[in-house]
Amino acid sequence: MAAKTDFTEDEWNTLHRGLTGAGMLVSISERGFTSTFKETGALAKFLATQSKEGTSQLTRELTSTRGSGWKVTSSPAELKDGALTELRKSVAILTAKDPEDLADYRELVLSLAQRVSDAASEGAKVEADAIDSIRTALTP
Repeated sequence: MAAKTDFTEDEWNTLHRGLTGAGMLVSISERGFTSTFKETGALAKFLATQSKEGTSQLTRELTSTRGSGWKVTSSPAELKDGALTELRKSVAILTAKDPEDLADYRELVLSLAQRVSDAASEGAKVEADAIDSIRTALTP
């Protein structure tokens, strides 16, 4: 199993931005103050829990990395395009470094996306579409 020390700084940032970007993408897919607030809280709680209880060292280290890697001023379009690009790059990185970790990463990202979606009942269709886009980006 891979650990942070197995990756360059750029590779690690790509993995982290893919993870956090996926959660943020679901959160902003249906824009409403209450739902976004609930979903952002769910994202933070999921990351905090996984940093202690994650199934692998890679999962625990990725979720304990601080920040999101995204700018507050990123537009929804920039976030969507950027997150999906980072996820595709993450698949390539993990496929080259340690293909066994790809399954863990994929499960982590999809679990986060689903947890964010489940945090608020509004926007189920657009959030499901966002999760489908994430799933597609994670497919080698």
